[in-house]
Amino acid sequence: MKIRCIANKGTELPEIYLNPPLDITKETEFKLIIGKEYIVYAISEWQGNLSYCICDERFTYYPIHNPAPLFEIVDARYSRYWQVQLATNGLLEIAFEHWFDLPDFYDKLTDGAEEAVLIFDKIKELMDAEAAIPKPRPFSVEELLAMPTLQPDKLAEVPG
Repeated sequence: MKIRCIANKGTELPEIYLNPPLDITKETEFKLIIGKEYIVYAISEWQGNLSYCICDERFTYYPIHNPAPLFEIVDARYSRYWQVQLATNGLLEIAFEHWFDLPDFYDKLTDGAEEAVLIFDKIKELMDAEAAIPKPRPFSVEELLAMPTLQPDKLAEVPG
């Protein structure tokens, strides 16, 4: 999934996104470049606030959550490495498997734990390569309806 930055100031955010304890205020200037495209490594939604976890301009070794209203989606294809998790507290997250399977993965990553950093480096490499693949040409309605029924053992032969 790719997004493009359309704003980088707290003044551009809806009120629901403002959260002074997390340093998200009207005065906040996010480390983003307007017009730049970013690859999304994880998505989270909490109490109506959607955020994209990206490698913004302060990237060193881990991605940062940034409020979704600062972006527009330019490539909505989701990553093949993503999984979905809904926590008991209502937090919805979409991220790669290790984010969920390794206890406190993101905390360890932001703390610079070597294993977590190495895992993210490899996942980032895979997801960056995946995001570089051009979008396939969409099928017209006529092309789609003219396709024969596919058999499971023939899925690798799908045109396009």
